Amino acid sequence: MLFRSAWFALFFLFISLCSCHDNIQPDKEADTGLLKGDTAERTLVIYMMAENTLENFVEKDIDEIGIGAANVPSDCRLFVYVDDCDLPRLIECYNKSGVGACRNLRSFTEDFCSSDTAALKMILTDLLSDYPTRELDLVLWSHGDGWLSDNARVAPMRTIGIDNGRNVYSDRTTMAIEIDELAALLEGLPVRVDRLLLDACFMQGVEVAYGLRNAVEWVVASPAEIPAEGAPYNAIVGAFFTSDGVEEILESYLSAYLNSGMGIVLSAAYMPAMQKLADATYANVCTYFNYEKKRDYTGVFAYLPGDVQNSFKGAVPHYYDVNSVMKRYLTDTEYSAWRNVLDEAVPYARTTGSWWSDCIKKRCTVDVDVYSGISIYMPQHSSRNASLNIDFANTEWYQAAGWKEAGW
Repeated sequence: MLFRSAWFALFFLFISLCSCHDNIQPDKEADTGLLKGDTAERTLVIYMMAENTLENFVEKDIDEIGIGAANVPSDCRLFVYVDDCDLPRLIECYNKSGVGACRNLRSFTEDFCSSDTAALKMILTDLLSDYPTRELDLVLWSHGDGWLSDNARVAPMRTIGIDNGRNVYSDRTTMAIEIDELAALLEGLPVRVDRLLLDACFMQGVEVAYGLRNAVEWVVASPAEIPAEGAPYNAIVGAFFTSDGVEEILESYLSAYLNSGMGIVLSAAYMPAMQKLADATYANVCTYFNYEKKRDYTGVFAYLPGDVQNSFKGAVPHYYDVNSVMKRYLTDTEYSAWRNVLDEAVPYARTTGSWWSDCIKKRCTVDVDVYSGISIYMPQHSSRNASLNIDFANTEWYQAAGWKEAGW
């Protein structure tokens, strides 16, 4: 069973079989009503970094995207960049007389590291130059680990994306897209990204969201593990084009997992409110979580529950639910004021009620009384947290939310 986190992927010794992609034809100009150079009303770009253990799921998702393309309006565009066991390629999917169709837009003649920020920048810059748009949405598809930094240079952390550089079914890599680099790239685009879907594990944390606060309007992601199948693209592609918000995207994603047995945890974070959340958290961090206090977070709702300190390349912290932490330690008055800000920053949280954690090999139940859909790292005095505390100090959230002034 595969999940979209680098922690859980197996290191296979064989090369996976590559598909022929017979369902994608090298068409002439797509019958979308828009020619190259025309400005679309909205463009969705799905960027698939699949040169890793998720490669076998590429064809399924492209087929789903093709189905969803039937809902792309004639004045909009949908592009899919794919890098799996083949050479990278760029696909356009579109509505062809009410039926989704896909065509090869560009096949690259040499391989390159698609989980390098420079590669993502090249693809987006070229696309927006040739196919301008008034509004832009982006999906990043791959493994992910949220805010955690890379300690072993085996499976990158504090990043999203894995490209093993060898076109094999493996998660070993030497490069990935860092959150701060991603933010800088997106801020420099000629059009602002409205909605960013991070289709990877553990990406909805306050540390990640705060890092992206000036780069996009919304971040849709999970604070927990998500199955390798990821988003139901046949459903959510249409949601990107039929609404300007995020609720329809969340509901479409959730519906696919209601009866799947796997479960899902999702939320949408509103980036313009992330600074307010940092400000509201600041005083409480200094008061309740300063270095002199030795907090025990046992029983706090977490998205990586249980003791996993001897697994997955050493010590790993829990991804605590930020609301669960604050509700436990703040006074009722303080919590009420803080929670109002959290609700502005993360107004939409959805879940099937439980999800399967491959990390601890069991089903986890959502604590609905405290569930907020976004995680937080809590520095601690234990030896297994020592290096993590150092890495945490390099995040923007560490400074903005008062952890430095709290003595950590």
